[in-house]
Amino acid sequence: MKKNPHGLSFTAKYNSITRILLTNVYIESPINNNRIEAKAIWDTGASQSLIRPEIAKKLDLKPVSKTLMSTPSGKGIQSNVYSIYVHLPNGARIVNVFALEGIPNICDMLIGMDIISLGDFAITNNNGKSMFSFRIPSMAEIDFTKHSYIQQLN
Repeated sequence: MKKNPHGLSFTAKYNSITRILLTNVYIESPINNNRIEAKAIWDTGASQSLIRPEIAKKLDLKPVSKTLMSTPSGKGIQSNVYSIYVHLPNGARIVNVFALEGIPNICDMLIGMDIISLGDFAITNNNGKSMFSFRIPSMAEIDFTKHSYIQQLN
C-alpha cells in the first residue's frame, strides 16, 4: 500500500496469468462498526458490488431495500440490498456501498463498477505474470496508445 497526498493505491501481483483478480478486503457494518475480513473478486462486468448472505448474517446487517438483479444465469432475481463500508487493500474506506446479496463463486464479495469507477484501474499480463493496480481517487487517464514504446510496423 502506498499513501500520498494525492490518493491511495495498491498493486496485486500474481505468479502466472490469472483470470481472477482476488484480494482481501474488510467489510464493515455502518450500524455497529463490526468488520470482517473477506476475499473479494474485482469484477468489471458487475455494475454493483455483491456480498454473500453469510457475510450479511455475520455482520448482523439488515436489508435497506430489495431489488431485482441480473446474473449470467438468470434475470430478474430478487435480492436484498445492504448498506456497507468496504476497506480496500490500499487503506481506502468506501462508505455507503449498496451491496446486493448473492452467491459469488470462490469469494465472499464481488467488487463491482460502483467501487472500481471511483478510481483508476489497470491490469497487465507481462512475462507470463498478471498484475493489477488500483488507486483512488482517479488521478490521470491511462492510455496505452499514448504511452506505447512499441513501434508500429508499416
